[in-house]
Amino acid sequence: MTNPNPDRIRALIEQCWDAPRGAGQVALAEEAIAQADALGDEQLRFHARMAATEAYQRAGRPAEGFVTFSWCLARFDSYPERYGDQEYLLLWHYKYVINSATRFPDVPLARTFAVLDDMQRRYEEGGHSLQPVHKHRWLVAYHLGDRVAADLHYERWLAAVRDGNSDCVGCDPTDQVRHLAERGCDAEAIELTGPVLAGELTCVEQPHEILTALLLPYLRTGRFDEARRAHHQAYRAIRADRGKLGTIAEHVYFLAVSGNAARGLELVERHLPWLPEAASPMVELEFAAASALVLSRLSAAGQGAQPVRGADQSIAELAEQLAGRAVALAERFDVRNGTSAQSDRVAVMLTAEPLAERLPLSLTARVGAAMREAPAAPAPAPVVLADLPDVPADAGLDLLLDLIEEALRRDDEPRSEALWLLIEPFTTAEGLSPLQRGRLADLRGMRLHGETVEQTEQAWTEALERYTEAGDEVRGQRIRGRLGLHRSRHGQPEEGLAQVRASSAYLLAHGGPKDQAGALRRLAVALLHAQQPGDALRELDRVAGVGEPDPGVRVRLQVMLLRAQALGADGQVQESADAARELITQAVAGGQDEMIGLGEFFLGQGLSMLDDNGGAAAAYDRALARVLPEPLEREVRERRAVLLAGTPRAREVVDDLAAMVARMVGAPEAGDDDDEDAEHARFHLAVALFNTGRVEEAAEVAEEAVYGADRVGNQNLADQVRHLLAAIHQRLGETDQSLAYLDELAANLDGFDNAAGRARVLEQAGELLFDLDRDALAATRLGSAAAAYRLARLPLDEMRARRRQAVAAMYADDADRARQAVELADAAAADLPPGLAKEPEAQYELAWLALDGARAMVGAGDPEAALTRVRGAAERFRGLEAFGEAFLADLTMGEVLLTLGQAETAEPVLREVLNGLPRDSVTLPRAAYALAHALMQCDRMEEARQLAGEYGFELD
Repeated sequence: MTNPNPDRIRALIEQCWDAPRGAGQVALAEEAIAQADALGDEQLRFHARMAATEAYQRAGRPAEGFVTFSWCLARFDSYPERYGDQEYLLLWHYKYVINSATRFPDVPLARTFAVLDDMQRRYEEGGHSLQPVHKHRWLVAYHLGDRVAADLHYERWLAAVRDGNSDCVGCDPTDQVRHLAERGCDAEAIELTGPVLAGELTCVEQPHEILTALLLPYLRTGRFDEARRAHHQAYRAIRADRGKLGTIAEHVYFLAVSGNAARGLELVERHLPWLPEAASPMVELEFAAASALVLSRLSAAGQGAQPVRGADQSIAELAEQLAGRAVALAERFDVRNGTSAQSDRVAVMLTAEPLAERLPLSLTARVGAAMREAPAAPAPAPVVLADLPDVPADAGLDLLLDLIEEALRRDDEPRSEALWLLIEPFTTAEGLSPLQRGRLADLRGMRLHGETVEQTEQAWTEALERYTEAGDEVRGQRIRGRLGLHRSRHGQPEEGLAQVRASSAYLLAHGGPKDQAGALRRLAVALLHAQQPGDALRELDRVAGVGEPDPGVRVRLQVMLLRAQALGADGQVQESADAARELITQAVAGGQDEMIGLGEFFLGQGLSMLDDNGGAAAAYDRALARVLPEPLEREVRERRAVLLAGTPRAREVVDDLAAMVARMVGAPEAGDDDDEDAEHARFHLAVALFNTGRVEEAAEVAEEAVYGADRVGNQNLADQVRHLLAAIHQRLGETDQSLAYLDELAANLDGFDNAAGRARVLEQAGELLFDLDRDALAATRLGSAAAAYRLARLPLDEMRARRRQAVAAMYADDADRARQAVELADAAAADLPPGLAKEPEAQYELAWLALDGARAMVGAGDPEAALTRVRGAAERFRGLEAFGEAFLADLTMGEVLLTLGQAETAEPVLREVLNGLPRDSVTLPRAAYALAHALMQCDRMEEARQLAGEYGFELD
């Protein structure tokens, strides 16, 4: 420890009061206590412990606050004249002590009542309202399960006059909601909070505490939208606060009884590591009981064997363990209290029934629920027998079979469907030949193809048997090729390809042109499925050489489509895009709407691979202007949505992305890869929501995505989502959460390979802290960013981060640190490669280093060095046409000259700045102030007074 210094201790105490809650605030308090004790200054010892009591309470470490409170109270009673100005704060701390005493079963109940009586005595002697006393007597009675006493003190609490010792206008109603909800008066509880939530809540505990208290009343009264919003808003505010584990437990319980056990598991897994450091045994009890309920719900749903992430137990095992832990803790409280209230409460929690079947919490959950509840699509209209003038009225089965096979070869679906209506009566006829039965089974398989895998294979296997029986080897080989391609498409690419090859070899040797062309097309598709696109292209090139009769426009277009697909898969992306464009041209000429859409789809894919996202989105737009089959339309929409999520057109694709996530999450056959795809989709949805201003919904979806990405082990995606969440929370004004995500992201990126990424995150955190006027912390983050940039060998970025560190340190009144940062920035500037140093970006940064370095040198008490640095900075900026920055550099030079007593030199510089700045410039008053002081030092007081009057400031 450095030699204790009174000014340093006072600064520590002041920093402690201003610091964000948590370990950092506690560390400041404990350092202040240690140094005050070492110094032996009684006043500073007292004030350090008063700050520590507050810090321990805010950080969720109330047991340590018992000690500091008792120490301060004893000193106050011994020397009231010395510490009289602290009486108000001591009276306030009584509330902390009584509240916390109920939450530790080892604190005797008699001791709690004694503190309550002492609190009341002091309030009465000081002439204060007893409203806080009645509230805390209610709190103890409520804890004990003494309904009569709780009701009595509740009425006294409400009747008493509020004064400066009362809890804030958000915290008092929060506890009133808990009382009313426990009495079953949910509507009254909700009505009570209306004016509170509509007003301005500035307490650090609000509005998340009152929103948490309202979760169950909202749910029980069917106010599901309010429940959903309350959960999201409150949980976001506390998710990174270890001192709020008890409040988080209420959210876990809410998720269990609202049909969201899966979301509850996410919270359990995230916060279970905090349980050993729970603020009190009561918090431990509440989190254990709520978590056990969530886990038991999942276990009852058949997920009991699933492992819990971060624990060495299954869901069922952990549920049992946590339930036992909660029961044991409740018994300890009941032994202390002489009641069964806590055991009864835990028993109710562990066996609670759902209050709602399932409350969809996020946008994707709501969309998924709507999709499940949507009415089934109407059955397709029955096929109407088309006009077939070329088909004789008495056509027999063989002719009809010839005609339908030709229609199928030409992909003429309307004609083939009409012909099937004529053929269908023959399927039950007696006396058919094996060949006819084979051809019928062949057709049945083709009609089933793409719908039912097993039935298709059964039909074609039967057809093969019949063709073999009939001795028709060509038809048999045709079926073998179809079976092989069918298997290629359904998870057996190598086995299927082998069958297609054998079939194609036979048909090319023994079949006619139609069979030869069909065989080559099948082989090309099978090769594509086997990821051999180059070979597929060679087989497609052979089709034209077999002399096939015209297969019709659709089949010709399908071959063009296959070619575009194979080119793309072979890495010939530009050629694939060109092939897709030719396909579109031919499809337009042939009036084939669906093929136009398919061509645009493949063009969009190719352009996307060529990083022409604008062109790809335009292609997808054109595809959607066509009538497409539902699966294709959905895929086009989803690909377009991913492209547009981060663009000004994001609003157009939110619904498509939400439906995409809901479809992926709801797919019963989804595997690990599908899970990962779903989290990518969630990320894109969160980006789109953020870009459309739906920031709270973006937060909901991004929270789901980061949890899901962590579960599937995709840290890169999880970190992308964390970066997005940092921006989301910054937009929501929730800066502590934003910083928590940035710090987590920086920790994940630790290491040489990630140095550049880590540096960018640290710099972002530093700039955010700087904007919040948390300058000392900002300087630390920016220094870490600079070190990471150095590790990544990025001297220009290192120089910028060091420059910004110097500015932050200057505002934090840490002159030595500012000077050191400038020296390190200069060293980084010297490391710039000559070519880079001449680039405009580097020249701009070097000009800023001259300017900010000068400001830092002034703060460090070295104006001569500052003047040396700032000379020429303005000209550098003007050379880059950065005229606003140039004026700022000239203004700084004028101020430095004034500091050096060179007012005559400074006056024309400052006057030129004042005359040159736009009249709406925020820098104008500063320039006028500096010029007025230059005039004063030049004994031109009248001009100085005139300037001060014009710009509205006092001369000093």
